[in-house]
Amino acid sequence: MLSSAVVPVGGPMNNPGGPARGAMNSAHAALILATFLGGLVAGVTIYAVTDKGADANPYASLPRSAEPAVTADVARALSTDDAKGLANQLDMEVLQQLQTAIEPLTDIRSMKFVGAVEKNGRTLAAYVAGGRTSDGTDVLVGFVLNVTGDQIVGVN
Repeated sequence: MLSSAVVPVGGPMNNPGGPARGAMNSAHAALILATFLGGLVAGVTIYAVTDKGADANPYASLPRSAEPAVTADVARALSTDDAKGLANQLDMEVLQQLQTAIEPLTDIRSMKFVGAVEKNGRTLAAYVAGGRTSDGTDVLVGFVLNVTGDQIVGVN
């Protein structure tokens, strides 16, 4: 015989022996939240234990040195626009390298020594030149003078 009464899928509404449907959902949500938080704490802990920190720099840094006198003379000649002094201090090949290095500048107004490093008798001295291009734009140009002994042998 078929009953005309409709019974909900979860059973009758008033089930005195079982938990209420809302209580089951709260317990399930609390379990999911606890699992998530436990996983988060475990992940952070594992990361903190296994993290090696930043990798060491594979390139050894060179010790800084003072500004070489020969490069200071070249910088002074550049800032005072002393072409004769530059020609006396540098050979033609190095002069051409220097011209290429500062190429956009036509009028040098400032010269700043940035720093120098030395290794095995070879010194690299870095400078920044400020000035104007042929169209009047203010620019800064950096270049490095390569010194061996007391002689400038190249420009980068």
